[in-house]
Amino acid sequence: MLGWRARIGHVAPSRGDTFVYEFYRILPEGFMLLNTTGTIRRLVDDHLERQLERIEEATVDLAETGAEFIIIGGSPIFTRLGHGSDREIAAKLEAKVGVPVAAGMTCEVEALKHMGIKKVAVATPYPDALTKRVGDFLTASGFQVLKAEGLGIELNSELGNLPEHAAYKIAKEVYFSVPEADGIFLPCNRWPTSSSIFLLEKETGKPALSSTLCNIWYALHRLHIREEIRGFGKLLESLGDGGASWKS
Repeated sequence: MLGWRARIGHVAPSRGDTFVYEFYRILPEGFMLLNTTGTIRRLVDDHLERQLERIEEATVDLAETGAEFIIIGGSPIFTRLGHGSDREIAAKLEAKVGVPVAAGMTCEVEALKHMGIKKVAVATPYPDALTKRVGDFLTASGFQVLKAEGLGIELNSELGNLPEHAAYKIAKEVYFSVPEADGIFLPCNRWPTSSSIFLLEKETGKPALSSTLCNIWYALHRLHIREEIRGFGKLLESLGDGGASWKS
């Protein structure tokens, strides 16, 4: 059976294409991503509202298709609704479908905590208003956001068309303006980030986490899967070393 080690469901806010690509780039044979696509085309509130309305239907479909763990993607949805909305919505969906469910934002918060990050530098592809919401959500979650800066992109299709070095460039710029940060966070799994993480950690000496890596890590962590994943940063490496967090 395809996905014999884990079948992970993902409710994508838009096409989810970059996340699908990076999922299979990172994980070995035996893992399957069951992806549903949403209708967010612009990172504006009315598009976010439409996606919120279809999340339950998509989650039910994924559970019926055999997903063992379901991720509700779309950090802008939950940062708009505010701190705690991620866990509240996931708990209701989990009770309905009988399968573990977590919002991507929850995966990200738990991953940052796992890596011992308290002071964080945030680099996003988002417009300023959405970048600020990410910072506010993280602050409410107990982190000290030293700086949060974005690329200002509103059109969703442009996120997936960004060059692979875009995340690397802005993350380095943000981090070295606040080098006292414990780590770097790159939200949004629609822009390519996986190829940047190893270099960012090598050049900053700090853990670098992206939404894609956080989602994968948390799903495998919750499914009790220990997998040796090298070349994509310390977060995923920690899956294979007994769950140890970042050690300098």
